[in-house]
Amino acid sequence: MPRKTQEKKERPWQDIAQQAQKYRDSTIDRGEPKLPQIPGDLPKNVFSTLRSYLDEQDIKITEMLPEDLLQLLASGEATATSVTTAFLRRASLAQKLTNCLTELLPERALARAQYLDEYLLEHKKPLGPLHGLPISVKEHIGMEGLGLNAGYVAWYDKVADEDARILQILWRAGAVFHARTTQPQSLMHLETDSNLYGVTVNPYDRDISAGGSSGGEGALIGIRGSCLGIGTDIGGMLVHDRARHQFSAYVC
Repeated sequence: MPRKTQEKKERPWQDIAQQAQKYRDSTIDRGEPKLPQIPGDLPKNVFSTLRSYLDEQDIKITEMLPEDLLQLLASGEATATSVTTAFLRRASLAQKLTNCLTELLPERALARAQYLDEYLLEHKKPLGPLHGLPISVKEHIGMEGLGLNAGYVAWYDKVADEDARILQILWRAGAVFHARTTQPQSLMHLETDSNLYGVTVNPYDRDISAGGSSGGEGALIGIRGSCLGIGTDIGGMLVHDRARHQFSAYVC
């Protein structure tokens, strides 16, 4: 008689979503110093709320124009480590206020920043035109060894085999990747909501959408948890996100 095969029992989607959120929260908890408790009763506009948890130096760094920040980094007036640390902290707070991250990358980012500081010290010149600049990345864009799920619960265990080409180019230019951001399930949607992470909200009005499909990038950049981010655009989505969060977008 043929042997009976035991059917593989599928996990409830709620368990997978809980795993995804617990992992994301653990990456934020690894940051130093530890974040304060954020009150549950938040105003609609949380930009000032976030600033209240930062010191003056972190505010100065994270609200500087990228081109000005790059000048300080290239000259050694600011270290890649101090700049990365400031953006890691602000991105962590942004997640607490807008639900815009799928994970923070503190160890990777700080190791990269330290390498760039040592490179500048040894060679007396920056590694490239983006030396030490923290850049956030939409989860849909592959990073080697990290998840690549397009917002699908069923794809949560998928892992990228290599960095996307755009990330390879930015890496060679000296970038530091410090955070990965949310997206809607299946990507092609004008707001950012998935069963994995829930709804991403707008930092200027938490009652309205952050847009999509790069709404995580929009919310993070809008609240200055990143000064430059990589999203994707199918039919005007980046333009839509830009309008909601008061920043510029370039579509190639």
